[in-house]
Amino acid sequence: MKNKKIEAHMKYFRPQIILCGVMFVAACGGGGGDEPGGVSNVPPPPPPPPSVQNGVFKDRNVIGLAFTSGSESGITDTDGSFSCETGNEISFAIGGVGLGQTACATLATPNQLATIDAQFDLQVTNLARFLQMLDQDGDPDNGIVISDLVQQIADNWTQVDFRTTDLASELVQIISDAASVDGTLHALPSEQAALLHLMDTLNCAYAGAYAGTFSGSNSGAAGMVIGWFGPSFGFSPLGFEWQGFDSVNEFTEFGGGTNSITIQDLPVIDHTQAGFAGPISARFDSPDRITGTWDGGTVELQRIGGDNGAEYRFVGKADNIEVQAYISLNLDGTAFSGEAFDVIEGTTFQVTGTLTGDAVSLTATGGGITNVGSGTLTKNADGSPDEVQGTFDDGSSFSMVACRLN
Repeated sequence: MKNKKIEAHMKYFRPQIILCGVMFVAACGGGGGDEPGGVSNVPPPPPPPPSVQNGVFKDRNVIGLAFTSGSESGITDTDGSFSCETGNEISFAIGGVGLGQTACATLATPNQLATIDAQFDLQVTNLARFLQMLDQDGDPDNGIVISDLVQQIADNWTQVDFRTTDLASELVQIISDAASVDGTLHALPSEQAALLHLMDTLNCAYAGAYAGTFSGSNSGAAGMVIGWFGPSFGFSPLGFEWQGFDSVNEFTEFGGGTNSITIQDLPVIDHTQAGFAGPISARFDSPDRITGTWDGGTVELQRIGGDNGAEYRFVGKADNIEVQAYISLNLDGTAFSGEAFDVIEGTTFQVTGTLTGDAVSLTATGGGITNVGSGTLTKNADGSPDEVQGTFDDGSSFSMVACRLN
């Protein structure tokens, strides 16, 4: 975004330094210590404590899972959050049933817990069905809550075989126990219903804006928006758009399309057809970081503006001749927050706003520039946010479409 008109059109579809040191204390020649040879018997300093970060377990938010990561342990709380040791694994369980483990990160999902082999899809399906069955009110769309009573009785459960082709038989006693203590049905969802729910969660979780650099035959700032070309949230593979700008050579790399992103443990971008420029092949190293190659070199991107605890996510783009900015906004209650990255300027903008009835106000600030906008929110038949359209104070327009994150 520059100090010029911004013509925005938005469609949908969180450095760590580890210091390691060894201290050597020695004396030259004779004397200088009580030990032979004059070497002081000073023990090395203890290693620094492990770094801890917070994350969220999602098939929507999942509350009531036990987690362990090194010295960190506990139960996922009211927004599905957990803590884990950076660089370590984190494992999840409910009573005597272990669900699996994955790398410590800001986001954990059932598909990350499955082993990638010939039965990966079956494991993911069974994990999703199991978790959704445990939901106290039977409606996983508003989050999965594993009650205190179920957590207690789960200590009596034995390990579930998540590779079974007959999960219903595997869970007879567990379903009976959960229904007995909660006083609710605890029906096992079908494979299709469970997978659609999980994919809806994943699509919105990975939708967003990403900022970084590209290098090789050209180099400069780069950005990506995931979800841009998707026909709708709730279906996979996701679409995307990305671009890099070399300001020295005034070179722009641009590409993207649909049916280019697939999700196993983490999403993979494999766009072999050229956009306006060349193809790109990349994957998520973590839920927030993308690395890969474009047809002239490499690309590295980091999520911006993401808040996994927000209720709704808006993803899109603002552009005109001089602006190419990817945007990720969160709506929690009546407050908008997020970030935008202008690839042309390599500038990140902080975006805030409020929702009053159906009226939306937005402010984007970065690089010494502030742009203010106002618009109107339209809703789906169920009352959930659908689209925001409006204008900035310089006369440019904007449009955004939402997906439900929690």
